[in-house]
Amino acid sequence: MLRPVLFVVLAVQLSFCPERPRMIRYFNYECTQEEALELAKNSLLDLGYKIDLVAPEGYFMLTKIQGVKKDIRQYDFRIAVLVEDRVEVIIVAQRNVFKRDSEASIGGKGLIQTEVSDKLPYSLQRSIFYPIIDEFTKNGLAEVEDITFLTSA
Repeated sequence: MLRPVLFVVLAVQLSFCPERPRMIRYFNYECTQEEALELAKNSLLDLGYKIDLVAPEGYFMLTKIQGVKKDIRQYDFRIAVLVEDRVEVIIVAQRNVFKRDSEASIGGKGLIQTEVSDKLPYSLQRSIFYPIIDEFTKNGLAEVEDITFLTSA
């Protein structure tokens, strides 16, 4: 009798595993959109990112691809910045996966497959976002901790 109850409780606990947070952070600014985009650009340059694309008319910026390893997986990511009512900093990522199935062949298709990854491991997100948050805060862009304004509408 006890074993089936424990099995059900364990199954319910595993079904409610927390999901990794979305790879986006929001910042408030008290200047013009152009100035906020320039502050974000300078902050990312100070952190060693290289800027790939800047669209000042759309208040948008994208960094060049950077690689990072986690365990045996290789992740490539970019930082996208969009300035609207708030500054949105988004991690755009992909991961390289070694194919082990029958599609992989010595003379045929490649052994490494690239997959879009909408959620990096949380430890990687932290290692990417924490320096950005510190640098943005130092330059006058305050992180929005409470994002209930997005879900209350």
